Amino acid sequence: MVRLDEAAVINTGLVTARKQAKEVSESIIQYRLLNLRAINNKGFIEDYLLDDFKTSEEIKPTYITQLGDVIVRLTFPFTAVLIDEMHTGMIVPSHFVVIRTDAKKIIPEYLFWLLNTEKVRQQLQQNVNSTTIGTVKPMSYASLNIQQITLEEQRKIVDIYLLSKKELMLLNELMKQKELYYKTAIDKIQKEMRKKHENNKE
Repeated sequence: MVRLDEAAVINTGLVTARKQAKEVSESIIQYRLLNLRAINNKGFIEDYLLDDFKTSEEIKPTYITQLGDVIVRLTFPFTAVLIDEMHTGMIVPSHFVVIRTDAKKIIPEYLFWLLNTEKVRQQLQQNVNSTTIGTVKPMSYASLNIQQITLEEQRKIVDIYLLSKKELMLLNELMKQKELYYKTAIDKIQKEMRKKHENNKE
């Protein structure tokens, strides 16, 4: 076993209130801002729920998402997300921790899987801060014990896990499309019925 902070760099997110632009000026820089609403329980980022963030100064790379970052909620259900190419350059606020692994010790995708397992979530639940409902301290992630397996073994787990995530994402999109299709069909029938009743009254 190895502590996570021995195989990765762990930082808390940015306290955004200190950096938010209070006045409109030519020097304003705009970023996308991650938020709790944009992280669904399956570990995906819902792009349409991301916020815009305006600041008058450049934000340090520590707080900006990079390819391979694992971003984890500090609040229940402690969902982890893996940053891909589409989600780089976002500001990570203080509701999250940013974990950047040493790729020679642990693959980011493997950590992404591991942090989303029920076993780890239960372990984090035991460290919940009683003064802040459902919140854990960043140190809880740093002190997590990670089972040491080879990179090859990690990749085997990763390949299966990412395939399952991809299939579930496609199924989720299909479900949304089906819901929209049936809603549209029902709305159309209701509209035709109302029109028919109105014509009969005449």
